[in-house]
This record gives sequence, structure tokens and C-alpha cells, in this order.
Amino acid sequence: MSDPAELNPAEKAAPHKIATPSTKLFFGVGSVAFGIKESAFGYFLLIYYNQVLGLDPFLTGAALAVAMAVDAMADLGVGYWSDHFRSAWGRRHPFMYAALIPIGACFFFLWNPPEAVQAEQDALFIYLTCMAVLVRFCVTFFEVPNASMGPELSNDYDDRTRLSAFRYGFGWLGGLTIGVLSLMVLFNLDPAAQLGPIGYEYLGLVGALAMMGVGLVSALGTHRHIPTFYQPEAHGGRTVGEAVKYVSTLFTSVSFRAVFFAALFLGAATGLSQALMVYVNTFFWGLSTTQIGYLPLLGVIAVPTSFLLAPRLAERFGKKHAAIGLFLFAILFLPVPYVLALAGWFPPPDSSIYVPLIMLYYLVETSAIISMQIVFGSMNSDLVEDRSVQFEGQRDEGLIFAARNFCKKVVSGSGILLAGGVLWMANFPENATVGGVEQDVLRNLILLFLPALMGLYLLSCWCLNSYAIDRQQHQRNLESLRAN
Repeated sequence: MSDPAELNPAEKAAPHKIATPSTKLFFGVGSVAFGIKESAFGYFLLIYYNQVLGLDPFLTGAALAVAMAVDAMADLGVGYWSDHFRSAWGRRHPFMYAALIPIGACFFFLWNPPEAVQAEQDALFIYLTCMAVLVRFCVTFFEVPNASMGPELSNDYDDRTRLSAFRYGFGWLGGLTIGVLSLMVLFNLDPAAQLGPIGYEYLGLVGALAMMGVGLVSALGTHRHIPTFYQPEAHGGRTVGEAVKYVSTLFTSVSFRAVFFAALFLGAATGLSQALMVYVNTFFWGLSTTQIGYLPLLGVIAVPTSFLLAPRLAERFGKKHAAIGLFLFAILFLPVPYVLALAGWFPPPDSSIYVPLIMLYYLVETSAIISMQIVFGSMNSDLVEDRSVQFEGQRDEGLIFAARNFCKKVVSGSGILLAGGVLWMANFPENATVGGVEQDVLRNLILLFLPALMGLYLLSCWCLNSYAIDRQQHQRNLESLRAN
């Protein structure tokens, strides 16, 4: 099929649109910047400021939670603004181009705090809070408009899942790549490995350059589609109260409420899991920096597996049932190795199969989670036409995607704060060394971590039950829009 940018006006009006491979590629690569930020924040920022720079764990968690909450509010503002923005470059691209340099600068300085700031707990807390807010806001300024292009690039029920597969696939690859590079190369530049500062300082530089580069590629690669995108009608603008009321109308849709609250609990679970995973791998499993670095390499298998699996499951069972099935499998599989280890049934660390079994576990769990996220993202795209029918052709992709990110970020910050609470309740020591943490502390860490994570996952899965847009409803929405 011809590229949407090359279609004549009559063809542009057609209700059926499928994204070309190049469109999927340029759209998907934009999520690399988001993946790098998510991986760096989720896996390394807490341990860097707590264990390396010596900031109190509660203060570290609080700073990251505050930054997440502030950023969540920015999501809604950017989403609403970009939906109603008019320019020669359309609704989305001006935001993306404007965000590139600030993203790089703020990300670099987050990981390279001045020595004077490091010397004082209060100063370090304030610095972390401010820089984390800035990084998150700059990434939001790019990510929300970038992701919001998806529903306009394809409105086909099944093709949207393939488009979502590119988006999440590249996002995971970005996060996994920066994780592997940090653990296997950058951290080894310091004699203290991941407990020394040098690797994190280089992480700031490499991450900044990569985020700016991929962002520019995605913006330029999708620039040709601007003439085919929806252009909002000019209006005098709304007051803050009117805008808030307009945003609240999202909740009139039962399907939007389903994905909103599912994202709410999933965000909390993600924040909790990411914040504690380095602690679990380093101190509970006793893995070396190199061995931990092998885990993200599993993405080389997990991402292509999910890329192929998720669209097929969604096409075979429908998006809702595919997402719920994948979610339940991931939840049930999650505690298996921890239960075996706590019961003394897992192979000992000196066994030749110890590390391979841990890697196999992460491969299966990661593949299931990525596949679920791909289908979940495609479900979110189908909300656009459902709302457009309700509001007579108005397109609110930015607001819909921002609302999902809003709840995810608010409670992901809560998840990070919960992670700090788990460390506190487990009496986890500061400046801990591998092999130097008491077994009772490690046991308490897992017994607090697992029930909290599984409970949040189950709540998220349960919320998806009320999602009501299947293939037939999506087609009815398209036909209704065409008729109007």
C-alpha cells in the first residue's frame, strides 16, 4: 500500500489506513529515548544517589516520587496542548523538535552533580528533585506528541498492534541497551563497579547523546506525514476550568476507565519492580556486575519474541483477552524462583546451572510482560475513534496517551516510594557490600517485595475486564466517523 504522505486528497479521506514498514520504523524508534530514560531512572538512579552518593534512601525515594508526580501533571498539559496546537508543522512535530537539546542537557547534569552539592544531604536532595523533574518534563515534551502520532498513522485494528509492537520493541531495546552498556562497560570503568561514581557519570553522557540522536531521527522520519494529519479548528482557547472539565469527559467511557486504572496499578508495580531489581540481583541472587549485565542481553531474544507473538495473539483472541492471558501468565510465573530459593530448592550459587536458570526465568517473564504491553498499547489506540464518535470528529490522541502516562507516573512514583519503604522495613543497610547483608534482611526484602508486586499486577489485570472495544466495535466506530 502507498505511503500516507503520498496519497491524494480523496485517498486521504478513506477510513482505512495501514502504516508502511518505514513509517513503523521511524515511529517506533522515537520510543528509544523514553526507554533509555525509564531504564536509567528505574534501575540505576535510586542506587546511584543512595549507595554511591550517600543520600538517605527515604529522601532518595521521596525526591524521585515528587519528580514523577510533577511530571504526571505535565503529561496532561502537553497532551492537551499538542491536541489543539496549530502550526505549519502540524500538532506534534514542533514539540518534538523543541525538546531535543533540553533532553540531552538535563539528562547529562542529572548524573553529574557538582561536588559542592554532593557534600550536603539537603542540597543533594534538592538537586536530585529538580533535575529529575526537568529530565522527566523534557522527555514528556517529546514522548507524548511522538506517541500520539500512532493512531493517525494506522487505523486498522490488527495493524495497530503491529505498530505498537514497533513502539514497545524499540522502547525496550533502548532501555535494555543502556542497561547492558552500563553494567558490562561503563560501570567497569570504576574499580568499585556499580557502587562507584564513574560509570554513572558516563551513563549521563552516553544517554544524553543517544536520546537526542534517536529523537531527531524519529521527528525527521515522520515529518513527511504532517500533511495527512488532523488539523484542529482554530478557537479562542479555553480557560483552565474549561480545559479541566474537557479532560474529565474522558471518564465517561467505560473502556477508557479500564485502561486508565489498569495503567494506574501497572505503573505502581513497574516503579516498585524497577527500583528494587538491582538490589535483588546484586544482594539476593549475588550476581556480579557482568552477570547482571547479561540479563538485559536477553532482550535480544525477548523483544523479537514479543514482536512476533503479541500481534498474533491479539489477532487470534482479540486484544482484551490476549492482554489478560499474558498478564495472568506473568503474574503466576513471577514468584517461582524466589519461592524455590527461599525454600532451599533452587540450585546453589556455585552450580553450573544457577545463572542460566535465573536468565531463563527473566527471559520468559520479560517476554510475557513486553507482549502484554504491546497489546495494551494497541488497546489504548482504539480509544481514539471511540471518543471521536462521541465528540463529533474531535481527535484527542495526545490527551488519551497523556492520561495513561499521568496515572502511570503518579503511581510509579508511589511505587518508587514504596520501594524505599520496603528497604526501610527490611532494615536494608546503607553502603551495603555483596555478601555483607544478613540473610534475614534479604529474606524480609523478598517477603515484602513479592506480595506487593503481585497484588499490584493482579489489580491491573482485573481492571482490563471492563474494556469494551473489540474488532467489531472498532469497525463500527470507523464506519460512524466515515458517515459523518
